[in-house]
Amino acid sequence: MIKLLKGYINSLSEGNKERTTKVNFNIAVSFILRAVSIVVSFLTISFSLKLLDTNKYGVWLAISSTVSWISILDIGLANGLRNKIAEYLAVKNYEEAKIAVSSTYAILFIIVVPILLLFAVFLKFANWNSIFNTKLNERELLLTVATVFIGLLMQFFLKPISSILQGDQKIYKANLIQLLCNFIPLIPIICFSKYVRGSMFALAIAQTILPVFVLIVYTLVLFQTQYSRIKPSLKQVNLAKSKSLFGLSFAFFIVQIAGVFLYSTTELIITREFGGSDVTLFNLLFKYFSTTGLILSIILATYWSAFTNAFALNDFTWIRASIRKLVKIACLLLAVTLVQLLLVVPVFKLWVGDKIHVPFTLSVILVIYFSITLFTSVFSMVLNGMGKVKVQAIVSLITAILHIPVVLFFIRHFHWGLNSLVYASALWALIQVFVWRKEINSVLKLEEKAPEEELVNSELVFNTK
Repeated sequence: MIKLLKGYINSLSEGNKERTTKVNFNIAVSFILRAVSIVVSFLTISFSLKLLDTNKYGVWLAISSTVSWISILDIGLANGLRNKIAEYLAVKNYEEAKIAVSSTYAILFIIVVPILLLFAVFLKFANWNSIFNTKLNERELLLTVATVFIGLLMQFFLKPISSILQGDQKIYKANLIQLLCNFIPLIPIICFSKYVRGSMFALAIAQTILPVFVLIVYTLVLFQTQYSRIKPSLKQVNLAKSKSLFGLSFAFFIVQIAGVFLYSTTELIITREFGGSDVTLFNLLFKYFSTTGLILSIILATYWSAFTNAFALNDFTWIRASIRKLVKIACLLLAVTLVQLLLVVPVFKLWVGDKIHVPFTLSVILVIYFSITLFTSVFSMVLNGMGKVKVQAIVSLITAILHIPVVLFFIRHFHWGLNSLVYASALWALIQVFVWRKEINSVLKLEEKAPEEELVNSELVFNTK
Protein backbone atom coordinates (compact mmCIF):
# COMPACT_ATOMS: atom_id res chain seq x y z
CA MET A 1 0.00 0.00 0.00
CA ILE A 2 2.81 2.40 0.88
CA LYS A 3 4.55 1.71 -2.48
CA LEU A 4 1.30 2.47 -4.34
CA LEU A 5 0.84 5.67 -2.37
CA LYS A 6 4.43 6.72 -3.07
CA GLY A 7 3.88 6.13 -6.79
CA TYR A 8 0.76 8.28 -6.73
CA ILE A 9 2.57 11.09 -4.88
CA ASN A 10 5.43 10.93 -7.42
CA SER A 11 2.93 11.34 -10.23
CA LEU A 12 1.77 14.61 -8.69
CA SER A 13 5.27 16.11 -8.74
CA GLU A 14 6.55 17.92 -11.77
CA GLY A 15 10.13 17.39 -12.86
CA ASN A 16 12.88 16.81 -10.34
CA LYS A 17 11.17 17.78 -7.10
CA GLU A 18 12.57 15.17 -4.73
CA ARG A 19 12.13 17.27 -1.60
CA THR A 20 8.53 18.16 -2.42
CA THR A 21 7.77 14.52 -3.19
CA LYS A 22 9.21 13.43 0.16
CA VAL A 23 7.26 16.08 2.04
CA ASN A 24 3.98 15.18 0.32
CA PHE A 25 4.56 11.46 0.83
CA ASN A 26 5.38 11.97 4.52
CA ILE A 27 2.23 14.06 4.99
CA ALA A 28 0.01 11.51 3.23
CA VAL A 29 1.31 8.44 5.08
CA SER A 30 1.54 10.31 8.40
CA PHE A 31 -2.13 11.28 8.11
CA ILE A 32 -3.08 7.64 7.68
CA LEU A 33 -0.90 6.47 10.57
CA ARG A 34 -2.04 9.30 12.85
CA ALA A 35 -5.71 8.56 12.07
CA VAL A 36 -5.16 4.95 13.10
CA SER A 37 -3.28 6.14 16.21
CA ILE A 38 -6.22 8.31 17.25
CA VAL A 39 -8.59 5.36 16.92
CA VAL A 40 -6.18 3.19 18.93
CA SER A 41 -5.88 5.93 21.57
CA PHE A 42 -9.65 6.22 21.97
CA LEU A 43 -9.98 2.41 22.21
CA THR A 44 -7.21 2.32 24.82
CA ILE A 45 -9.02 4.93 26.91
CA SER A 46 -12.32 3.08 26.58
CA PHE A 47 -10.89 -0.27 27.74
CA SER A 48 -8.74 1.42 30.42
CA LEU A 49 -11.95 2.83 31.92
CA LYS A 50 -13.33 -0.72 31.98
CA LEU A 51 -10.16 -1.87 33.72
CA LEU A 52 -10.18 0.97 36.29
CA ASP A 53 -12.93 3.10 37.83
CA THR A 54 -12.93 6.84 37.05
CA ASN A 55 -11.13 7.74 40.29
CA LYS A 56 -8.31 5.23 39.76
CA TYR A 57 -8.02 6.18 36.12
CA GLY A 58 -7.74 9.82 37.15
CA VAL A 59 -4.88 8.94 39.50
CA TRP A 60 -3.24 6.96 36.68
CA LEU A 61 -3.44 10.01 34.40
CA ALA A 62 -1.96 12.20 37.13
CA ILE A 63 0.95 9.76 37.60
CA SER A 64 1.75 9.42 33.89
CA SER A 65 1.49 13.15 33.17
CA THR A 66 3.60 14.08 36.22
CA VAL A 67 6.38 11.72 35.13
CA SER A 68 6.20 13.06 31.55
CA TRP A 69 8.73 15.78 32.48
CA ILE A 70 11.39 13.15 31.72
CA SER A 71 11.01 14.07 28.05
CA ILE A 72 12.69 17.45 28.56
CA LEU A 73 15.85 16.01 30.05
CA ASP A 74 17.48 15.42 26.66
CA ILE A 75 18.36 19.17 26.67
CA GLY A 76 17.49 19.42 22.99
CA LEU A 77 19.48 16.36 21.87
CA ALA A 78 16.56 14.86 19.93
CA ASN A 79 16.20 17.89 17.67
CA GLY A 80 19.95 18.42 17.55
CA LEU A 81 20.56 14.85 16.40
CA ARG A 82 17.75 15.15 13.84
CA ASN A 83 19.38 18.23 12.30
CA LYS A 84 22.88 16.73 12.31
CA ILE A 85 21.74 13.45 10.75
CA ALA A 86 20.01 15.38 7.97
CA GLU A 87 23.20 17.40 7.39
CA TYR A 88 25.66 14.47 7.44
CA LEU A 89 23.57 12.06 5.37
CA ALA A 90 22.99 14.73 2.72
CA VAL A 91 26.76 14.86 2.05
CA LYS A 92 27.26 11.14 2.85
CA ASN A 93 29.50 11.95 5.81
CA TYR A 94 28.82 8.69 7.64
CA GLU A 95 31.81 9.03 9.98
CA GLU A 96 30.52 12.28 11.54
CA ALA A 97 27.00 10.84 11.64
CA LYS A 98 28.29 7.81 13.54
CA ILE A 99 30.08 10.07 16.04
CA ALA A 100 26.90 12.12 16.52
CA VAL A 101 24.76 9.02 17.10
CA SER A 102 27.30 7.39 19.43
CA SER A 103 27.78 10.58 21.45
CA THR A 104 24.02 11.10 21.76
CA TYR A 105 23.50 7.66 23.31
CA ALA A 106 26.48 8.28 25.61
CA ILE A 107 25.09 11.60 26.82
CA LEU A 108 21.62 10.09 27.35
CA PHE A 109 23.20 7.27 29.37
CA ILE A 110 25.01 9.83 31.53
CA ILE A 111 21.67 11.57 32.13
CA VAL A 112 19.62 8.40 32.78
CA VAL A 113 21.80 6.62 35.37
CA PRO A 114 21.91 9.41 38.04
CA ILE A 115 18.18 10.09 37.61
CA LEU A 116 17.40 6.41 38.14
CA LEU A 117 19.52 6.30 41.31
CA LEU A 118 17.93 9.46 42.71
CA PHE A 119 14.45 8.14 41.96
CA ALA A 120 15.23 4.86 43.75
CA VAL A 121 16.03 6.84 46.92
CA PHE A 122 13.00 9.14 46.56
CA LEU A 123 10.66 6.20 45.84
CA LYS A 124 11.41 4.62 49.18
CA PHE A 125 10.59 7.67 51.32
CA ALA A 126 7.81 9.41 49.37
CA ASN A 127 4.17 9.26 50.51
CA TRP A 128 2.50 8.71 47.15
CA ASN A 129 -1.05 8.74 48.50
CA SER A 130 -0.41 12.21 49.88
CA ILE A 131 1.24 13.42 46.66
CA PHE A 132 -1.70 12.32 44.50
CA ASN A 133 -4.39 13.05 47.12
CA THR A 134 -5.79 9.52 47.15
CA LYS A 135 -6.27 6.52 49.46
CA LEU A 136 -5.25 3.61 47.26
CA ASN A 137 -3.28 0.53 48.28
CA GLU A 138 0.21 1.84 49.07
CA ARG A 139 2.04 -1.12 47.50
CA GLU A 140 0.06 -1.00 44.24
CA LEU A 141 0.56 2.78 44.00
CA LEU A 142 4.32 2.45 44.62
CA LEU A 143 4.68 -0.31 42.00
CA THR A 144 2.67 1.73 39.49
CA VAL A 145 4.78 4.86 39.98
CA ALA A 146 8.02 2.86 39.74
CA THR A 147 6.86 1.07 36.58
CA VAL A 148 5.76 4.26 34.86
CA PHE A 149 9.00 6.05 35.76
CA ILE A 150 11.30 3.22 34.63
CA GLY A 151 9.28 2.62 31.45
CA LEU A 152 9.29 6.25 30.39
CA LEU A 153 12.97 6.59 31.29
CA MET A 154 13.82 3.62 29.04
CA GLN A 155 11.73 5.10 26.21
CA PHE A 156 13.61 8.37 26.72
CA PHE A 157 16.94 6.55 26.28
CA LEU A 158 15.77 4.71 23.16
CA LYS A 159 14.15 7.61 21.31
CA PRO A 160 17.20 8.64 19.16
CA ILE A 161 16.10 6.10 16.54
CA SER A 162 13.06 8.28 15.83
CA SER A 163 15.28 11.36 15.50
CA ILE A 164 17.47 9.50 13.01
CA LEU A 165 14.45 8.55 10.90
CA GLN A 166 13.17 12.14 10.96
CA GLY A 167 16.58 13.47 9.99
CA ASP A 168 16.67 11.00 7.10
CA GLN A 169 13.31 12.40 5.92
CA LYS A 170 11.51 9.18 6.85
CA ILE A 171 9.03 10.79 9.22
CA TYR A 172 6.38 8.24 8.33
CA LYS A 173 8.57 5.44 9.72
CA ALA A 174 8.97 7.32 13.00
CA ASN A 175 5.18 7.68 13.11
CA LEU A 176 4.82 3.95 12.42
CA ILE A 177 7.00 3.17 15.45
CA GLN A 178 4.82 5.44 17.57
CA LEU A 179 1.68 3.71 16.28
CA LEU A 180 3.06 0.30 17.24
CA CYS A 181 4.01 1.65 20.68
CA ASN A 182 0.35 2.65 21.10
CA PHE A 183 -1.27 -0.39 19.48
CA ILE A 184 0.63 -3.29 21.09
CA PRO A 185 -0.37 -2.26 24.67
CA LEU A 186 -4.04 -2.21 23.62
CA ILE A 187 -4.16 -6.02 23.27
CA PRO A 188 -3.23 -6.83 26.92
CA ILE A 189 -5.35 -3.91 28.16
CA ILE A 190 -8.41 -5.52 26.52
CA CYS A 191 -7.56 -8.78 28.29
CA PHE A 192 -6.86 -7.06 31.61
CA SER A 193 -10.24 -5.27 31.45
CA LYS A 194 -11.92 -8.70 31.56
CA TYR A 195 -9.72 -10.67 33.96
CA VAL A 196 -7.79 -8.30 36.29
CA ARG A 197 -10.12 -5.36 36.80
CA GLY A 198 -8.93 -2.62 39.11
CA SER A 199 -5.19 -3.27 38.60
CA MET A 200 -3.43 0.02 37.95
CA PHE A 201 -0.10 -1.82 37.98
CA ALA A 202 -1.24 -4.02 35.06
CA LEU A 203 -2.14 -0.90 33.07
CA ALA A 204 1.29 0.58 33.84
CA ILE A 205 3.04 -2.56 32.54
CA ALA A 206 1.03 -2.49 29.31
CA GLN A 207 1.36 1.22 28.52
CA THR A 208 4.93 1.97 29.59
CA ILE A 209 6.95 -1.28 29.51
CA LEU A 210 5.69 -2.93 26.30
CA PRO A 211 6.61 0.11 24.13
CA VAL A 212 10.20 -0.28 25.37
CA PHE A 213 10.44 -3.67 23.63
CA VAL A 214 9.08 -2.14 20.40
CA LEU A 215 11.80 0.53 20.49
CA ILE A 216 14.51 -2.03 21.28
CA VAL A 217 13.53 -4.24 18.33
CA TYR A 218 13.33 -1.31 15.89
CA THR A 219 16.65 0.10 17.11
CA LEU A 220 18.48 -3.21 16.70
CA VAL A 221 16.94 -3.99 13.28
CA LEU A 222 17.55 -0.53 11.77
CA PHE A 223 21.15 -0.34 13.01
CA GLN A 224 21.84 -3.77 11.54
CA THR A 225 20.30 -2.88 8.16
CA GLN A 226 19.83 0.56 6.60
CA TYR A 227 21.72 2.48 9.30
CA SER A 228 24.59 0.03 9.77
CA ARG A 229 27.10 2.73 8.72
CA ILE A 230 26.09 4.99 11.60
CA LYS A 231 25.51 2.28 14.23
CA PRO A 232 26.57 3.59 17.67
CA SER A 233 29.94 2.47 18.94
CA LEU A 234 31.72 3.15 22.21
CA LYS A 235 34.91 3.89 20.27
CA GLN A 236 33.14 6.62 18.31
CA VAL A 237 31.93 8.56 21.37
CA ASN A 238 33.53 11.99 21.18
CA LEU A 239 31.82 14.53 23.43
CA ALA A 240 34.34 17.28 22.65
CA LYS A 241 33.81 16.89 18.92
CA SER A 242 30.02 16.67 19.33
CA LYS A 243 29.47 20.14 20.78
CA SER A 244 27.40 20.98 17.73
CA LEU A 245 24.79 18.53 19.03
CA PHE A 246 23.90 21.26 21.51
CA GLY A 247 23.33 23.64 18.61
CA LEU A 248 19.69 24.08 19.50
CA SER A 249 19.57 27.30 21.42
CA PHE A 250 18.81 27.53 25.12
CA ALA A 251 15.62 29.30 24.08
CA PHE A 252 14.25 26.07 22.56
CA PHE A 253 14.96 24.30 25.83
CA ILE A 254 13.07 26.93 27.81
CA VAL A 255 10.06 26.63 25.50
CA GLN A 256 10.17 22.85 25.91
CA ILE A 257 10.33 23.07 29.70
CA ALA A 258 7.45 25.53 29.82
CA GLY A 259 5.26 23.32 27.62
CA VAL A 260 5.84 20.16 29.65
CA PHE A 261 5.33 22.11 32.90
CA LEU A 262 1.93 23.43 31.80
CA TYR A 263 0.82 20.00 30.58
CA SER A 264 2.07 17.96 33.54
CA THR A 265 0.73 20.29 36.25
CA THR A 266 -2.84 20.32 34.91
CA GLU A 267 -3.82 16.83 36.13
CA LEU A 268 -1.93 17.34 39.38
CA ILE A 269 -3.85 20.57 40.13
CA ILE A 270 -7.19 18.91 39.34
CA THR A 271 -6.34 15.87 41.48
CA ARG A 272 -5.42 17.98 44.51
CA GLU A 273 -8.23 20.53 44.14
CA PHE A 274 -11.12 18.38 42.90
CA GLY A 275 -10.24 14.65 42.89
CA GLY A 276 -9.38 11.87 40.45
CA SER A 277 -12.84 11.69 38.80
CA ASP A 278 -12.54 15.25 37.53
CA VAL A 279 -9.12 14.45 36.07
CA THR A 280 -10.79 11.77 33.95
CA LEU A 281 -13.52 14.16 32.76
CA PHE A 282 -11.06 16.93 31.90
CA ASN A 283 -8.60 14.59 30.19
CA LEU A 284 -11.26 12.96 28.00
CA LEU A 285 -12.68 16.31 26.87
CA PHE A 286 -9.15 17.59 26.26
CA LYS A 287 -8.31 14.58 24.08
CA TYR A 288 -11.59 14.88 22.17
CA PHE A 289 -11.19 18.55 21.23
CA SER A 290 -7.43 18.27 20.60
CA THR A 291 -7.90 16.11 17.48
CA THR A 292 -7.91 19.15 15.15
CA GLY A 293 -4.63 20.26 16.69
CA LEU A 294 -3.17 16.82 15.97
CA ILE A 295 -4.22 17.09 12.33
CA LEU A 296 -2.58 20.50 12.06
CA SER A 297 0.60 19.26 13.74
CA ILE A 298 1.08 16.63 11.00
CA ILE A 299 1.07 19.38 8.37
CA LEU A 300 3.24 21.75 10.40
CA ALA A 301 5.84 19.06 11.13
CA THR A 302 6.73 18.95 7.44
CA TYR A 303 6.87 22.74 7.13
CA TRP A 304 9.57 23.34 9.77
CA SER A 305 12.50 22.56 7.46
CA ALA A 306 10.76 24.24 4.51
CA PHE A 307 10.58 27.52 6.42
CA THR A 308 14.23 27.14 7.41
CA ASN A 309 15.22 26.64 3.77
CA ALA A 310 13.10 29.54 2.49
CA PHE A 311 14.41 31.88 5.20
CA ALA A 312 18.03 30.99 4.36
CA LEU A 313 17.37 31.71 0.67
CA ASN A 314 15.52 34.96 1.45
CA ASP A 315 12.40 33.59 -0.24
CA PHE A 316 10.04 35.83 1.74
CA THR A 317 7.31 35.65 -0.89
CA TRP A 318 7.05 31.90 -0.32
CA ILE A 319 7.09 32.36 3.47
CA ARG A 320 4.23 34.88 3.41
CA ALA A 321 2.22 32.77 0.95
CA SER A 322 2.73 29.67 3.10
CA ILE A 323 1.67 31.50 6.25
CA ARG A 324 -1.55 32.58 4.53
CA LYS A 325 -2.12 28.98 3.40
CA LEU A 326 -1.58 27.60 6.90
CA VAL A 327 -3.89 30.23 8.42
CA LYS A 328 -6.62 29.15 6.00
CA ILE A 329 -6.10 25.54 7.05
CA ALA A 330 -6.35 26.61 10.70
CA CYS A 331 -9.65 28.39 9.94
CA LEU A 332 -10.99 25.23 8.31
CA LEU A 333 -10.00 23.17 11.36
CA LEU A 334 -11.66 25.77 13.59
CA ALA A 335 -14.93 25.01 11.79
CA VAL A 336 -14.34 21.30 12.46
CA THR A 337 -13.87 22.09 16.17
CA LEU A 338 -17.28 23.82 16.21
CA VAL A 339 -18.84 20.69 14.70
CA GLN A 340 -17.15 18.66 17.45
CA LEU A 341 -18.91 20.85 20.01
CA LEU A 342 -22.30 20.04 18.50
CA LEU A 343 -21.52 16.31 18.59
CA VAL A 344 -19.76 16.10 21.96
CA VAL A 345 -22.66 14.54 23.93
CA PRO A 346 -23.57 11.73 21.49
CA VAL A 347 -19.89 11.00 20.84
CA PHE A 348 -19.17 10.64 24.56
CA LYS A 349 -22.17 8.34 25.04
CA LEU A 350 -20.84 6.12 22.27
CA TRP A 351 -17.25 6.38 23.52
CA VAL A 352 -17.50 5.89 27.30
CA GLY A 353 -21.22 5.26 27.87
CA ASP A 354 -23.01 6.99 30.75
CA LYS A 355 -19.96 7.09 33.04
CA ILE A 356 -19.11 10.68 32.15
CA HIS A 357 -21.42 13.71 32.28
CA VAL A 358 -20.25 16.37 29.81
CA PRO A 359 -20.58 19.95 31.16
CA PHE A 360 -21.63 22.34 28.37
CA THR A 361 -19.72 25.38 29.67
CA LEU A 362 -16.45 23.46 29.98
CA SER A 363 -16.92 22.14 26.43
CA VAL A 364 -17.48 25.65 25.04
CA ILE A 365 -14.42 27.20 26.65
CA LEU A 366 -12.30 24.22 25.56
CA VAL A 367 -13.45 24.91 21.98
CA ILE A 368 -12.39 28.55 22.39
CA TYR A 369 -9.02 27.49 23.78
CA PHE A 370 -8.27 24.97 21.03
CA SER A 371 -9.44 27.41 18.35
CA ILE A 372 -6.85 29.92 19.56
CA THR A 373 -4.09 27.31 19.80
CA LEU A 374 -4.57 26.41 16.12
CA PHE A 375 -3.21 29.83 15.18
CA THR A 376 -0.64 29.80 17.98
CA SER A 377 0.77 26.56 16.55
CA VAL A 378 1.02 28.00 13.04
CA PHE A 379 2.88 31.14 14.11
CA SER A 380 5.09 29.22 16.54
CA MET A 381 6.17 26.81 13.80
CA VAL A 382 7.03 29.71 11.48
CA LEU A 383 9.25 31.26 14.16
CA ASN A 384 10.85 27.89 14.90
CA GLY A 385 11.62 27.38 11.23
CA MET A 386 13.20 30.82 10.99
CA GLY A 387 15.18 30.16 14.17
CA LYS A 388 13.66 33.15 15.99
CA VAL A 389 12.83 31.64 19.37
CA LYS A 390 14.04 34.21 21.91
CA VAL A 391 10.68 35.97 22.29
CA GLN A 392 8.91 32.62 22.49
CA ALA A 393 11.21 31.56 25.31
CA ILE A 394 10.63 34.74 27.31
CA VAL A 395 6.83 34.66 26.96
CA SER A 396 6.65 30.89 27.59
CA LEU A 397 8.74 31.21 30.74
CA ILE A 398 6.58 34.05 32.10
CA THR A 399 3.31 32.19 31.42
CA ALA A 400 4.68 28.99 32.99
CA ILE A 401 5.61 30.89 36.17
CA LEU A 402 2.20 32.61 36.34
CA HIS A 403 0.10 29.56 35.42
CA ILE A 404 -0.34 27.84 38.80
CA PRO A 405 -0.93 31.05 40.83
CA VAL A 406 -3.46 32.32 38.28
CA VAL A 407 -5.30 28.98 38.11
CA LEU A 408 -5.49 28.70 41.90
CA PHE A 409 -6.69 32.31 42.10
CA PHE A 410 -9.49 31.53 39.63
CA ILE A 411 -10.43 28.36 41.57
CA ARG A 412 -10.37 29.75 45.10
CA HIS A 413 -11.55 33.34 44.59
CA PHE A 414 -13.85 33.17 41.56
CA HIS A 415 -14.91 29.54 42.18
CA TRP A 416 -14.79 28.69 38.47
CA GLY A 417 -13.92 25.04 39.13
CA LEU A 418 -12.41 23.06 36.24
CA ASN A 419 -13.08 26.00 33.93
CA SER A 420 -10.28 27.87 35.72
CA LEU A 421 -7.57 25.80 34.04
CA VAL A 422 -8.98 26.48 30.57
CA TYR A 423 -9.50 30.21 31.22
CA ALA A 424 -5.84 30.55 32.22
CA SER A 425 -4.57 28.45 29.30
CA ALA A 426 -6.74 30.37 26.82
CA LEU A 427 -5.38 33.65 28.18
CA TRP A 428 -1.78 32.52 27.61
CA ALA A 429 -2.61 31.23 24.11
CA LEU A 430 -4.29 34.53 23.16
CA ILE A 431 -1.24 36.51 24.31
CA GLN A 432 1.01 34.20 22.32
CA VAL A 433 -1.01 34.61 19.11
CA PHE A 434 -0.55 38.38 19.13
CA VAL A 435 3.11 38.27 20.24
CA TRP A 436 4.11 35.52 17.78
CA ARG A 437 2.37 37.27 14.87
CA LYS A 438 4.01 40.60 15.69
CA GLU A 439 7.42 38.92 15.93
CA ILE A 440 6.97 37.27 12.51
CA ASN A 441 6.10 40.60 10.88
CA SER A 442 9.06 42.30 12.56
CA VAL A 443 11.50 39.59 11.46
CA LEU A 444 10.26 39.54 7.86
CA LYS A 445 10.34 43.33 7.54
CA LEU A 446 13.87 43.45 8.95
CA GLU A 447 15.17 40.61 6.78
CA GLU A 448 13.50 41.92 3.63
CA LYS A 449 15.39 45.20 4.05
CA ALA A 450 18.75 43.46 4.52
CA PRO A 451 19.20 42.14 0.93
CA GLU A 452 18.30 45.60 -0.46
CA GLU A 453 20.88 47.26 1.79
CA GLU A 454 23.51 44.68 0.78
CA LEU A 455 22.74 45.34 -2.89
CA VAL A 456 23.11 49.11 -2.44
CA ASN A 457 26.40 48.65 -0.55
CA SER A 458 27.80 46.33 -3.22
CA GLU A 459 26.91 48.87 -5.93
CA LEU A 460 28.66 51.61 -3.96
CA VAL A 461 31.78 49.46 -3.66
CA PHE A 462 31.71 48.66 -7.37
CA ASN A 463 31.33 52.33 -8.33
CA THR A 464 34.35 53.35 -6.25
CA LYS A 465 36.67 50.96 -8.07
